[in-house]
Amino acid sequence: MKLLIAFSIYVILQLTAPTSKAQDVFLPGSRSQALAGASACLADGWSVFGNQAGLAQIDRLTFGGTFQNRFLVKELSASSGLFILPIQSSVFAFSVYQFGKNTFRQEKFGITFARSLNPRLHFGLQFNYYRFFMAEDNRSIGSYGVELGFQYQLTDQLLLGIHSLNPYKTSIKTFSGGYSYPSRFNIGAHYQLSESFGIITEVEKDSQYPLNFKTGLEFDILNKLYIRTGISGKPYQLAVGMGFVVKKLKLDLAVAYNQYLGNSPSVSFQYQF
Repeated sequence: MKLLIAFSIYVILQLTAPTSKAQDVFLPGSRSQALAGASACLADGWSVFGNQAGLAQIDRLTFGGTFQNRFLVKELSASSGLFILPIQSSVFAFSVYQFGKNTFRQEKFGITFARSLNPRLHFGLQFNYYRFFMAEDNRSIGSYGVELGFQYQLTDQLLLGIHSLNPYKTSIKTFSGGYSYPSRFNIGAHYQLSESFGIITEVEKDSQYPLNFKTGLEFDILNKLYIRTGISGKPYQLAVGMGFVVKKLKLDLAVAYNQYLGNSPSVSFQYQF
């Protein structure tokens, strides 16, 4: 019964995907989710799931985790972890992501390399292994993918980001047919209007579907508290969230609302040594 429920909701996700890019299985951390999924121009530990070029300036050992209860259905919950290791002028990262439960789940394992090509230009490359499991098949099916990203600090206030996910088609075959992982291109900008207020915009193009636009706002209160909101469509998705910084620990909370499927709360943390 649980398998039937999980698979039925997964089918709904796939049917709504042509009009809602925000419902991809593998999502960045709660900061990005609070900004309606914008991630190409963000630079923090969760860039390992957004734009890997954002890892290039991290200079301390970092680990983190996230959990999301998608549409308040436990069979569709998602969790992930990351480990970031700077070595001299390069940054290496290892990540794992799981969507679903034992009877039905998708997993993503990533190995990342990032570095700064010059003080303003940053680069990131990630190799992924995808694994798909359904209890009815009683076996796991694997596939490979790649991600590539750049970020450029055009001015002190304006950061530009470009990211490509699976530029070539990667897919798997299950008992019910074939499934293709997203092949997607994102370009975004992060404009810091003042020390406490920034605007994030992004355009996303999936190889099969129309353009999707995302916009988010982030308020920074004394580098300790962050208030965020965002909107994307179509169909429209609204998101809100906040972040806290306690010494070396960063904690982010978010709730994303989809007009068809409801709320998806999430929480993320990063700890830097």
